[in-house]
Amino acid sequence: MTNLGPKVAVIYSMKQKFWSFAFLSLAVATSGCSNGFKAVLGSAQNASSTQSVGATGPAGGSGSTTTGVGLSAKYPGDVGIQYDPSVINYTNFENGYNGWTNYDPGTIGRYINIVDNPAMANGGSHYLQTTVTMSQLNSNLGPYISAYVQYQLPTPVPVLYERMYVQIVGNTLHPHHWIRVTAGNPTYNSDGLADTVPGGNNGFWYNFDLTSNNTFFYYVYWYLMRSGRCNNGTAVPGCAGDQGVTYYYGNGFNPANQTPMPRNKWFCLELETKVNDVGQSNGLLKYWVNNQLVGDFEQGTPLGTWLRDQFFTFGQYDTNPQPFSGFNFRSASDVLIKRVLLGSYYQANDAYMANASQDQTILYDDVVLATQRIGCKD
Repeated sequence: MTNLGPKVAVIYSMKQKFWSFAFLSLAVATSGCSNGFKAVLGSAQNASSTQSVGATGPAGGSGSTTTGVGLSAKYPGDVGIQYDPSVINYTNFENGYNGWTNYDPGTIGRYINIVDNPAMANGGSHYLQTTVTMSQLNSNLGPYISAYVQYQLPTPVPVLYERMYVQIVGNTLHPHHWIRVTAGNPTYNSDGLADTVPGGNNGFWYNFDLTSNNTFFYYVYWYLMRSGRCNNGTAVPGCAGDQGVTYYYGNGFNPANQTPMPRNKWFCLELETKVNDVGQSNGLLKYWVNNQLVGDFEQGTPLGTWLRDQFFTFGQYDTNPQPFSGFNFRSASDVLIKRVLLGSYYQANDAYMANASQDQTILYDDVVLATQRIGCKD
């Protein structure tokens, strides 16, 4: 674990999952993270969770799943879906990990296990359980634990859909980082590096993360990412709002009009990642919850305001809404989506972990990776 150096308290904390910027303050805080820095969050308490549900639909809730979307229309209940030519991997954990492997040595069997419990499984009798305990975090295993399994795509792709069923158990707190999707050229595997701008001919990655309000946001690293030093996203000393320190932590994209996801209940989550054509900004990130589109960041949508390293789509800092320009993720055609991580990353020294319950448990079931829209199985 390396000290990533000071981070100013314009510090938006995606750790506390509120939005607050002390733009005129030069107060400094220090934090570090070997698997990607999770910003600190301040006050506006993720205003999206308090707004009414709009056209994009809710981030969870019962009765919102619609059948007949994407591959689910061809394979009701996922029966036979693994044989579709667009499917890269189908894992319902009934017969083991099916290609999902350790991210860090010892992860499987320590923090991650397949559980046989028909009463709890989303389908069949087995599911994947990730549990990180406070005892582990405060032992010689901590204070940083990556409870991930990973799947390396046999052939990297320009478009990836990842559908899964997820259940957040009890009082489990939001992880420091959650699900990750990574892209790179054939030799680049350095995703997860904090305070780092990857080369456009090397790769990009993002974490799909949870807020303290049970909503979602993207935390994205790519070669044209913005710095948090200046109001305009640059790192030029003397700029407007200069924080005096240059840093490049993941740029934040938090959709407006989210409804908190349910706890202690399975919900269907699907992510879409698309790389850009070289020289264009037509890359995109989208996600659905229970088949309802919640987040859509692509050329022309949504409306929002860039400020430092955040694209605000609501709240007091969304002062000049303009169409999102889209993602120029890569500058070389051999940068393709190549790996996904499923699980969680926790840090014992996150302030909000002080009163955490013993077990931080998240369940996964019925995971599909494909090159076209999948949809929920039920």
